[in-house]
Amino acid sequence: MLKKTLTALALAAALATAAQAQPVKYREGVDYTTLPVAIEDIKPGEIVEFFWYGCPHCNHMEPELQKWLADGIDPALTFTRVPAVTGQWLGGAQLYYTVRELGMDEKTMDQKIFDTVHKDRKLGIIFDKKEAVAFLVENGAKQEDAEKAWDSLAVKEKVNRAKNLFEASGLDGVPGFVVDGKYVPNASEDYARLFDELNTIASKPAKAAEDAKPAEEAKPAEDAKPAEDAKPAEDAKPAEKAKPAEDAKPAEKAKPAEEGKAAS
Repeated sequence: MLKKTLTALALAAALATAAQAQPVKYREGVDYTTLPVAIEDIKPGEIVEFFWYGCPHCNHMEPELQKWLADGIDPALTFTRVPAVTGQWLGGAQLYYTVRELGMDEKTMDQKIFDTVHKDRKLGIIFDKKEAVAFLVENGAKQEDAEKAWDSLAVKEKVNRAKNLFEASGLDGVPGFVVDGKYVPNASEDYARLFDELNTIASKPAKAAEDAKPAEEAKPAEDAKPAEDAKPAEDAKPAEKAKPAEDAKPAEKAKPAEEGKAAS
């Protein structure tokens, strides 16, 4: 037993040494920074992208980002998009959340907004309510519904939350990412490396939970049947009662000795 324990300890030490010897792929202070105060609303295993529809860099990255989200992001991670909110970018954030409040197709509408701003050069939709509402109506929303959603408390609260998150991130430009609520990767247009870094530095609690699944629950009673109940009396008959005297006759009385014959 002692020999096995020592062997296991030696193996663990060797693995730890090997792990320490491996080069760190992404280094703090070189590839990313750590926020002095973590953002509590961004959870471990969550990647948040801050963006603005009017940003040319965000527009350029969008196709590659969507490809990565489709088949490159670690499935254990969650991705959240948050519009950056400053004084001039408020309209874009309001449009972003109005689209979602109306229940419109988010991915399709995001791409249409990017195209309208950067290809058609109609920047008014991210600055002016009237132009934004007209754009939404052109894409299937009802005028009354669009105006109501734009001015709704739900949209205003989400815009305010986005503003607070962006301020807490310490970012001064977009696109920008915050991972696990505390890691901020350096800006880069090497998207393959950037996305790999996001996958690498994010913690993966969800995946760990998936890999370590609990034992299967006991099957319900219909599959795991309990022992059969004792059969009723008609099946399990009690021992027969002793037969009455007529059946169980008492031993015959000893016959009287034959009249003793005298010895010849």
